[in-house]
Amino acid sequence: MERTNNPEAGKKQFKKTGGGSLRYGNRIIKPGQTFWAYPEDIPEVFRDTVIPVGQGSEQQEEPLKVSTTEYSLSPRPTGGWFDVLDGNGKKVNEKALKRVDALKLIDMLRA
Repeated sequence: MERTNNPEAGKKQFKKTGGGSLRYGNRIIKPGQTFWAYPEDIPEVFRDTVIPVGQGSEQQEEPLKVSTTEYSLSPRPTGGWFDVLDGNGKKVNEKALKRVDALKLIDMLRA
C-alpha cells in the first residue's frame, strides 16, 4: 500500500496565519499550524486568516522584500552634536553624538 500526502480526495492543505484559534471538527487549530480540510468547510469568518499551501494552491506566498536601510546625520540645534536617523526618519541613537562618533555608528550599522 502506497502512502499519499492527500489523505482524501478533495481536501486541501491550509495554514492558519491570523490570531485566535479555529475549531474544525474535533480539533483546535492554533496560529501557524497546517491542516487538511475541505475548502467549503472553513467558516466565512476565518477565510481571511487561513491560506492554502502546497501543490495546487491558488495563493502562493510572496517572498519578503528586503530593502537596504539608509542612515543619515541630523544636526542638533546645540552646535557640534548629531543624531543618526534611519530611512524612516526614526532616531537610532539614544544620546547626542559628536560627528566622528555618529559616522562610526553609521559604518557599524551598514556592516
